[in-house]
Amino acid sequence: MEEVGYGRIAAVLETWDAARFGSKDFDDEFGMVALERLFELQPRAKKVFGYDQGEDIGKSHATVHATAFAGLFDSVFQMLGPDLEFIEDILRQVGRRHKSMGVSPSFFPYMGQALVHAVEKYLGKSLTAEQRIAWEEVYDSISNEIVKNILQ
Repeated sequence: MEEVGYGRIAAVLETWDAARFGSKDFDDEFGMVALERLFELQPRAKKVFGYDQGEDIGKSHATVHATAFAGLFDSVFQMLGPDLEFIEDILRQVGRRHKSMGVSPSFFPYMGQALVHAVEKYLGKSLTAEQRIAWEEVYDSISNEIVKNILQ
């Protein structure tokens, strides 16, 4: 995994906690905000969630994934630190699972944009340009590790 500076990680953790603890329904809502934005940016991603089998099936799968999405990021963020071996193992598993679901590596840049969009929605104007850059760098490092394992 690409190393990201401590200052960037600290900025992400600080803003994640501010967003997370600022909403009582964060786990359910945050992931849906991100997924809805992903579907706007890259409509082909809807197929991964079963929308090609019908709107109800797609919404059901998206809802389950949205809740897991916030939980996954919360877990990954708690593991960020000097010992990257453990987090790399987790991200390998995430990559293999995404590969088995047919997730295209091309979706990951859009998911990064959707993630930052969701953070901005929760934090509003309190998210600084520097914090936004930190989110982009940390997400890129995490997603690059996942994509590497999708491509294997």
